[in-house]
Amino acid sequence: MTHSHLLASFSQISTTNMQMMKRSRRNHEKEHPEPEGGWTTTGNEADSDCSVLRLPEACLAHVISLTTPTDACRSSAVSTAFQAAASSDPVWERFLPPDYRSIISRADHPVDLTTSKKELFLSLAEDHILVDQGTKSFWLDRTSGAKCYMLSSRSVHITWGDYPLYWRRIYLPDSRFEEVAELIAVCWLDIAGNIERTELSPNTKYAAYLVFRLADESYGLDCPTQEARIATGDQVATRRLSMYPCTTQAREGEQGGRAEDESTVSYPREREDDWMEVELGEFYNHQGDTGVVGFSLVEHVQLHWKKGLMLEGIEIRQKN
Repeated sequence: MTHSHLLASFSQISTTNMQMMKRSRRNHEKEHPEPEGGWTTTGNEADSDCSVLRLPEACLAHVISLTTPTDACRSSAVSTAFQAAASSDPVWERFLPPDYRSIISRADHPVDLTTSKKELFLSLAEDHILVDQGTKSFWLDRTSGAKCYMLSSRSVHITWGDYPLYWRRIYLPDSRFEEVAELIAVCWLDIAGNIERTELSPNTKYAAYLVFRLADESYGLDCPTQEARIATGDQVATRRLSMYPCTTQAREGEQGGRAEDESTVSYPREREDDWMEVELGEFYNHQGDTGVVGFSLVEHVQLHWKKGLMLEGIEIRQKN
């Protein structure tokens, strides 16, 4: 039985016990009307109503801490005893990454550590913080607590990125970073980034996404030889990638009118923050994995001219 199933069973026992108590009391009141002056209830009778709820808060908190943040929030609705345990610091300390203090120490702006651990977790899940001199963004997955990052355009390698004839740095008010990289014109496209496996949560499936926007005048960003790569150790996974939304015409490509398999081609979608993202690939981060995971977008074959890509960064987050 998983920890989540254990908590669900535990919560069900409490809920069932309370429902039985209410039904028993209603039946008893029908058969034995309350005498004038009311019933006198001993402390032992009151305490015996629901044995599960009489467990020490530390015991409830330990069970809840073995589940997930989502389970903890749900268990709060069971009873006041569960609510107190599910909101306690020991529970939410368990949901925070073991190295959260080290990560927060790298934040560009101070993070309040005097709040409860639940408040700290929710603040990191609801909004990102900038770390490492504004070159990365960090937050937590709300449902699991997995660590997530976005590498800014400054923290990835862009071939010809420092040459104003090909790329330039611009400010966009709705970007989380101080600047984004705008493609002026290149025929050789090469964007690459990486992250240490130890920076990520263990036993977690991740995906990497290119986060971008297209200028009003853009072209050349759906070349058939445009490729995304994920490198983990000696293994490299590749897939075709387009910067333009998927349409029937786009999928037909060079296949003589036959639509391509969408599982082998990544197409972008709109994000809630009004940027676009396209998946570069996925990987699993096992317990104890070391080294780096590399991500790249390349087009070195047909060398068509390309223009109009505005790159915010590469995002690495848990894939559900």
